[in-house]
Amino acid sequence: MNLSVNTERVKTVAVTASLAAWLIATAAAQLPDPRFDSLLWCGKWRIPTPNWRFFGPNPGVKDCHLLYRDLTDGKPGEWKDIPITRDRSWYALAWNARNRSPKVLIDAVQGIRVRTAAAGSEMRPVVRSAGYVLLSRYIQHHLPHTEGASHSQFLVMHSYLATPEDRQIEPFFVSEEFPLPTAGTSHPQTLPIAA
Repeated sequence: MNLSVNTERVKTVAVTASLAAWLIATAAAQLPDPRFDSLLWCGKWRIPTPNWRFFGPNPGVKDCHLLYRDLTDGKPGEWKDIPITRDRSWYALAWNARNRSPKVLIDAVQGIRVRTAAAGSEMRPVVRSAGYVLLSRYIQHHLPHTEGASHSQFLVMHSYLATPEDRQIEPFFVSEEFPLPTAGTSHPQTLPIAA
């Protein structure tokens, strides 16, 4: 009896089975329960899997708020909340191009938070950061301003629930006062339009 083995088919089956096993092992390594981690890394096989958790091990517990106020004749006005995120449409799970603009603002706020923590009480490194420049220009050119206002500034703060009835507020950065453009050059919008 003569058995001929098709080596190309054997190779294809072996590679496909290996990739399928690795995909399943990678999916198991992403589960929040860490008991699969020890199964994958112990024993004879030691399957090398990347570790990107689908569920963050340290979820965010604080809300970030960006506020601004105008100064008219050197007197500060009331703080106004800038909505960073918008409600999502039903198809945003697959296509959410409008998320680009809010993502830029969130990244700018995070950059300021990191730079503030690193700089301590020194303001100069924060003012020169890309996030600071982006937020100040955004406020200057894309938000409505009080009639006659000459300057503006922004505030970044966190809020979180200490108890179900008590929301704590932590301001962590107040910008310097920056000049507003002259009348006729600002373009008020709630958020910049995403491409």
